[in-house]
Amino acid sequence: MKNILLIIIFCSFSGLFAQEKVGLKEIYVENNLAYKVANEQLFSGQAQKVRRNGHLVYEEYYEKGIPVKSILYYNGTEKPKPVELTEFYEKTFDKKKVTTYGLSKPTVEFKYYDQNGKKTLIEQYEDDKLTYRCEYLENKKHGTEFCYDDDGKELEIEYRNGKKVAQK
Repeated sequence: MKNILLIIIFCSFSGLFAQEKVGLKEIYVENNLAYKVANEQLFSGQAQKVRRNGHLVYEEYYEKGIPVKSILYYNGTEKPKPVELTEFYEKTFDKKKVTTYGLSKPTVEFKYYDQNGKKTLIEQYEDDKLTYRCEYLENKKHGTEFCYDDDGKELEIEYRNGKKVAQK
């Protein structure tokens, strides 16, 4: 009896977390909401672009017609590796954060955006070590830029409205 109850609970919860997978051509966007072409209902799930050879190229995730994230993949024969992960502001198609992954080296770049689509921060890491960081205001460098010179010496450069004002 206990096992039957557990199976019923598991099945009911798995239904909550299951997402529909469709092709990108099976959804459309109208008034900043994604709808399924087949039934014109708000779409929740994954919309994917898959090549004829089965290679996953791109996918978007939606909840009640609102984009959550999108992932672009490297062209490879093995398990898909992400090139770029884009996260969106809640209830909008405006990107909040873009994460780019290196293929040949363990590098990661994060770009952050405000709700007007303007870049606010870029951070780059190699082997989990910060190698570059720069703050932005209205898409112009504004604040401290951190990087390394050719000799591996740390540099900090101060910017105001895109103009260099000091270097340490």
